[in-house]
Amino acid sequence: MRILILFLICTPLVWAQGGFEKSKKKGNDYLQVRNHGYQFSLGPTYSFVNDPLKGDYTLNQVDRINYTITPEAKVGFYAEFGLAHFPKWKGTPIKALGKSRIMDYFDWGIGYRQIRGLESTLIENQNALGEITSTINGSGRLNTGYLYGSIRAHTLIYFGKKVVVKVRKHFLDQSLGLNFDYNLSRGPMTYDNFTAYQAPQLFQPNLAKGMLQLNYQIGIGIRLNKAWILIPGVSIPVVTMYPWEGFNANIHWYSSTYWPFQAQFKVIKLFEAEPKCGIYSTPEDRDMEKQYRMDN
Repeated sequence: MRILILFLICTPLVWAQGGFEKSKKKGNDYLQVRNHGYQFSLGPTYSFVNDPLKGDYTLNQVDRINYTITPEAKVGFYAEFGLAHFPKWKGTPIKALGKSRIMDYFDWGIGYRQIRGLESTLIENQNALGEITSTINGSGRLNTGYLYGSIRAHTLIYFGKKVVVKVRKHFLDQSLGLNFDYNLSRGPMTYDNFTAYQAPQLFQPNLAKGMLQLNYQIGIGIRLNKAWILIPGVSIPVVTMYPWEGFNANIHWYSSTYWPFQAQFKVIKLFEAEPKCGIYSTPEDRDMEKQYRMDN
């Protein structure tokens, strides 16, 4: 399975192209927001798995043993909570991308992730005539849980004509970040009532010491109003930096490998700020009051 299906979500983003700007009055909406807020996300986890491993060998120079080891991904879940920060700097716009910047905002969070899978082994015993005389079946579960911390730098590419308070409503959100996963539960490491393992087994080493990965996220954002942003998307580990096992982000379990990814529903809520002249005042009211004070 090598087709990545993006599960996209909407996110309202409270800033304009070329730099974040605090919202201005629109209709009867007097809400003012800050450059910071909280973010939370949740969704399912799933994995790409390797192809079935097949082999055979001769027993007692007469009987032949055929085996097939088949990995299968199972649905898990994850949840994360943290903060999002929209810097006030304007940065250097990328003209070819509609004044998008190399980094538009960054966020960080703490979460829990569950990775699930199943490995099955089928053994067929054949006689000298090639007839199957008996079969043996066994399976072992992958069910690991990680407490993790993450930090990510995001770039936005705006599109469409609809706007919310002078900011385009829709955008493409991409990010690179680091995840440090601490293994809270390893789950089973043996098959249920089965000991006839036909291939070498390798388990993710030193999970108790943690795992550092480089991650890529992509999603489509929708800004609902001044404060709320919804983002559906997908997160994929690119490479495991520690423990280093080459340029991959696979989790080894039994005789199979799992490359996990997660579909995510992300929400950003910017902190609200009361207007200086009272919650019911408008920008025009504040300008009039400022002018009145200058004249007197």
